[in-house]
Amino acid sequence: MADFKQLMSEEIRRLARKEVRIALAPMAETVAALKKQVAEQKKQIAELTKAMPAPAAKPEPLAAAIAKPSDKKVRINAAGITRLRGKLGVTQAELAKLLNVAMHTVSVWEQGRRIPRGAHKAQLAALRGAGKREIKRLLAEAKKAAAKPAAAEAPAAK
Repeated sequence: MADFKQLMSEEIRRLARKEVRIALAPMAETVAALKKQVAEQKKQIAELTKAMPAPAAKPEPLAAAIAKPSDKKVRINAAGITRLRGKLGVTQAELAKLLNVAMHTVSVWEQGRRIPRGAHKAQLAALRGAGKREIKRLLAEAKKAAAKPAAAEAPAAK
């Protein structure tokens, strides 16, 4: 009886494998075709990537340009600072806030008693290329940044 049971079991397995092979044959062909298509597309993408020009570097925002000093030599004089401030339409106090210096410092620069040095000179050079809208945005950001610490200190004082 064990032989009969074993023979039936083997025959059922053989027929089941045959049926599975028949059912999966069309899918295997489809999978093979899709793999070829994916390989071709990868080749096309590689070729197009090589042929594509490198992306142009985005110009850095003015805030970043103001924050980091440049290595370029810049010529700044008292009249130039006054002209720049007039062009941007900002007061001495606003220019001082943009450059993170005292208002008196800007006044002294404009009078010609002192000249800006190092990082401040580079920051002024960065402001030369700015427009009024961008300066107003920077001033608004500076005002918000100044308001946040004051708001944080108020509850602590209670």
